[in-house]
Amino acid sequence: MMERPLPQRGEIVVERLTGRHAIVIHVVSVDEVTCRFADGRLEHRFTFELEPPLSPLGSLAAFFLSGLLHRLRVTSSSLAKDRPQLRLGR
Repeated sequence: MMERPLPQRGEIVVERLTGRHAIVIHVVSVDEVTCRFADGRLEHRFTFELEPPLSPLGSLAAFFLSGLLHRLRVTSSSLAKDRPQLRLGR
């Protein structure tokens, strides 16, 4: 069995299950790392749940784009709440 290299602090990784990109914040142990996701969440992940991205430039772009898309969704949902509703009267 081939040994996977341990992720390093600052490295961009991909969560296998969801495909979301995250940045490694702290290496807790050989089996666990702490990651920050684009939406700001700080979570612990097992190393087998993560894999290195295909290319450094592509993963960096995807990380920032996912954060931008998240902000756009939050902004559009808050705008929808502020929009007055049309009410029909009889």
